[in-house]
Amino acid sequence: MTGILFLFQEKNSFLNYNVSCILTLPPYQRQGYGRLLIDFSYLLTRVEKKIGSPEKPLSDLGLISYRSYWKDVLLQYLCNFGGKEISVKDISKEMAIDSYDIVSTLQALGMMKYWKGKHIILKKQDVIDDYKDRVKRRGPVYKEIDPECLKWNPFQPPKTPSASN
Repeated sequence: MTGILFLFQEKNSFLNYNVSCILTLPPYQRQGYGRLLIDFSYLLTRVEKKIGSPEKPLSDLGLISYRSYWKDVLLQYLCNFGGKEISVKDISKEMAIDSYDIVSTLQALGMMKYWKGKHIILKKQDVIDDYKDRVKRRGPVYKEIDPECLKWNPFQPPKTPSASN
């Protein structure tokens, strides 16, 4: 068998779904392929200059996989982030991850607080340090796609000639 991974990307989604289905066959599960496909779907979404989210509702395993991905991506982003102010909207645009997914992940990490009528992102150093230690212990085990190797252009609908009077 040659096919081990399947990614069905959502096209022209009214709700900005960037993925409708990810399937990793059982013999290949827990080897990082699902995460690779999640990362690939967001890479395609970034190239399209869109913001996306997986089709909902997610299965139990899908929710666990996405939450783990979002947590790692956001913590890596915050580790590399300088000291300037940032907003969920800024993170969303740069990472192509839907704002709702970012907020729910930050809330789960205890890194979002409602203060004086605004939501504030907290850079909790203990959470960041735990993440850095985990990455150091784990090493580079995640499979990745090099964005520089992606030779793909998003579909551009043909331009219709404008009617002139």
